[in-house]
Amino acid sequence: MRASLHTLGCRLNQADSARLAADLQARGFELVPWGSPAELLVINSCAVTGIAAQKTRQALSQARKRNPNAYIIVCGCAATDPELAQSNAANYADLLLPNPKPNSLLPFLPSELCHHDGPPQGLDATVKALPEGFTLPGSGVFPERTRANLKIQDGCNFRCTYCIVPQMRGPARSRDLDDILRETRELLDNGYREIVLTGVNIAYYQNSGHDLADLVAKLLRLPGDFRIRLGSTEPGPVLDKLIGVMKSEPKLCRFLHLPLQNGDPDILRRMARRYTTTQYADAVNRAAAEIPGVCLGTDIMVGFPGEDDTAFQRNYDFLSALPLGLMHVFCYSPRPGTPAATWPGRPAPQVAHEREARLLELAKTKAETFARSQLGTTLQVLMETGQPVNHGWSDNYLKVVLPPDLEVDVNTFHSCTLRELLPGEDRAVAGTIV
Repeated sequence: MRASLHTLGCRLNQADSARLAADLQARGFELVPWGSPAELLVINSCAVTGIAAQKTRQALSQARKRNPNAYIIVCGCAATDPELAQSNAANYADLLLPNPKPNSLLPFLPSELCHHDGPPQGLDATVKALPEGFTLPGSGVFPERTRANLKIQDGCNFRCTYCIVPQMRGPARSRDLDDILRETRELLDNGYREIVLTGVNIAYYQNSGHDLADLVAKLLRLPGDFRIRLGSTEPGPVLDKLIGVMKSEPKLCRFLHLPLQNGDPDILRRMARRYTTTQYADAVNRAAAEIPGVCLGTDIMVGFPGEDDTAFQRNYDFLSALPLGLMHVFCYSPRPGTPAATWPGRPAPQVAHEREARLLELAKTKAETFARSQLGTTLQVLMETGQPVNHGWSDNYLKVVLPPDLEVDVNTFHSCTLRELLPGEDRAVAGTIV
């Protein structure tokens, strides 16, 4: 039997999909690329924004058209989304599995797909909520074979006015620290060289008296030639400790993605974020000053209700002054069920997209400035598959392209000196092995 998984949304979804894929593979399923003929199709969905929910519905409709006889499961955030339930796409799914995702899909499959009697009549397609200090069996399988996303946390206790995640994933829970160490060892034994820590809000990880910085320190003490990368990390109290670890531990990637959402103080308050623009700027500038070569990334939303020309200009000026190397810019997409979805004062779509375009130009300039600042330095690069053939990523998130005639093995580290920027890509540089 063939199975194919399609993952939408965040790295946490990618980690969840990898665990489901590993279990299916262990149960005898052949994993095939999405779009290939398969008897089992799994869509790990996203509904964090209206656009994400729409992409889930589109993926479901297209999957049914390509594989009319397949058994299709939609799991994750969109499985409980009223918009999906009310759409025609809902008729294309055989099963909706809401969060939290099960450790195995086998109990939910019909008998013709696996060696058991099939799901009992009236099976409740829900899974018991993950407790605080939860554990997860096994380890994930990832197609890149170089980088693995490791789930350390789930859920969120905060109520940002644009965000549906707390309703979709529940309250914050942290994974048992020893279980994280156990899976990390398995991933390293399976050949992965970069472990990315992921969750809804990893900055608030807490288990057995240990915070995120403590967890990172313990992971770095594991034997082997590998590195740890932090996923999106909300600005918060643990940041100072993380900066201390990052500037002294070469196996911890010099990359911090600190979501801002908006640089206008009034808009930030309307979003109900947990910091001020002054606090955010202090954190970013402190990280840049204390960690040489660090790449600092952020998320920026434009077109939020109440954003007039003055608010946008304050946002633009605030971002211009920050030492950022990566900006993810997107237009606000109202999410039904959140307070902001009902608020008046949204800019017209054309205005929002014009502002988005201005910030994307700023993002390009920031990325090029950061890449240029690294020319002449020698960085550890993890080589990957894909195009161009000889390319990899530095710890501070630069794509390093080597001469095509070099024989370089995938999933190996190499010391590379960065020589020049490459046209056409903001974060790409040409390098040579030293």
